[in-house]
Amino acid sequence: KRIRYRIDKWEADMRDYLKKLAKEKAVCYVGDLNVAHLDSDIWNVGAKHLEKSAGTTPEERNTFSKLLNEGFVDGFRHFHPEAEGNFTYWSVRARNRPHNRGLRLDYTIASEGMLDASSD
Repeated sequence: KRIRYRIDKWEADMRDYLKKLAKEKAVCYVGDLNVAHLDSDIWNVGAKHLEKSAGTTPEERNTFSKLLNEGFVDGFRHFHPEAEGNFTYWSVRARNRPHNRGLRLDYTIASEGMLDASSD
């Protein structure tokens, strides 16, 4: 139920709002977006449980791609396209941080216009 609301309503509404705002000015959307978009954003990408775990489901990852296909850019990936192991979340309970076993869930998403302006 939560994931359906996120994908069908919340993400769609946010994407529409950001697109509308980007028509008026450069946009930067920053925060914990609770999705590990690319395989390189997941330390154990082959784990079977990921397809059912919040933030790593195929539906959530594909929905995030829709935002990037609408004229927005993952700022970190823009400047570091090949980077791996740059995570922003590690399970405390599993003591994963010392071993850098984590997920990249935090993003700086910029409208393409913002990146164009910053390239000077």
